Amino acid sequence: MTSFKNVAFGWMICVFSLLYFALPAYAEDAVSKETARLKLVQDNIKQQRLLLEQQIKKESNIETQFQAAELKVAELALNLAQTERQISATQTKIRNLDKEQSELLKQKKLQQKVLGELIKTAYLSGKHDYTKLLLNQDDPAQLERLITYYRKINDARVAQLDEIQAVFTRLTEVEEQLIAQKEQLAISKADQLNDKKQLLSSQMERKAALNKLRSNIKTDKQKLEQLQLDQERLTNAIARAKRNAERDPENLIGLYNLKRKLKWPTRGRLVRKFGQRRSGALRWKGVVIDGNLGNRVNVIADGIVLYADWLKGFGWVAVVDHGKGYMSLYGHNQALLKQAGDYVEQNEPIALVGQSGGQQSAGLYFEIRYKGETVNPARWCR
Repeated sequence: MTSFKNVAFGWMICVFSLLYFALPAYAEDAVSKETARLKLVQDNIKQQRLLLEQQIKKESNIETQFQAAELKVAELALNLAQTERQISATQTKIRNLDKEQSELLKQKKLQQKVLGELIKTAYLSGKHDYTKLLLNQDDPAQLERLITYYRKINDARVAQLDEIQAVFTRLTEVEEQLIAQKEQLAISKADQLNDKKQLLSSQMERKAALNKLRSNIKTDKQKLEQLQLDQERLTNAIARAKRNAERDPENLIGLYNLKRKLKWPTRGRLVRKFGQRRSGALRWKGVVIDGNLGNRVNVIADGIVLYADWLKGFGWVAVVDHGKGYMSLYGHNQALLKQAGDYVEQNEPIALVGQSGGQQSAGLYFEIRYKGETVNPARWCR
């Protein structure tokens, strides 16, 4: 009976291991897909930046220089995001391997005890002359039962030895994987440090380009005209994107039933509120949420990315169509994590908090629109 319990215990451990380690494999696959998506976005940005740099060589244009600087910041920010994602994935693998190692060490201890009992039983059994015992049996039925009994004992012992070998083999594999993952973590952290240095240098270049750009706007009138032009560009960009949209969001439910139920897209306080005076007669059509550079910007509800590009005055902008005439807009990002046409789910990261589009400090510009008109986001978010 003891042998049977040990075999059953071994099978339970095998099933538990299969279920437990299937989840990290699934998570690893999701990380790989997201990394590939970021790489695609990053490649597009790099291509745009190279084209702008070629344009700068031909003609000295302050606005083009500023845009190129912001493209470079976005490219490096995505580099850093990828590196940090790899670090997170590696740390998860290490945690899972540590857990498995701990479980295997417990099994090893138990199996060593079982092995000791097997050796003891084999030693004691060796003192009996089973051949003589079998030859002296007068009852054939009892002889058959005895043979079956010893066969089962032998099978149980073989199964136990196989389990012991499997535990020791897997323990060696886990130890080797832990060493490899820790080496990978050290490499990724070195890459992270390098990415941060490059990003800091790029941000300084962007700041210098921004100062040149701002020096050209000398009066409040010029500033107001610039803001009005920026708003017009945004409206036109959204209209074009809507016309060119490849996917029909008919299956999306809109935002009407989600009033006061949605989370703000990023952490921070509202430094500019909807309807607040901005410049002259111009008022804020959305809100500005202050935040830390590089923090996640999450989509407020399910939708399809309608627009994702750099736009003068708003920097890196993403617009999401939620269906039924509702849209949400996320501007001044450091970098975008999605492309036009991507389906996004509620609270999924779509961008990183930034200061693109000519902002001095990090923050998110956020709008909600219904049938093309801006509405107060505070009616939906809390």
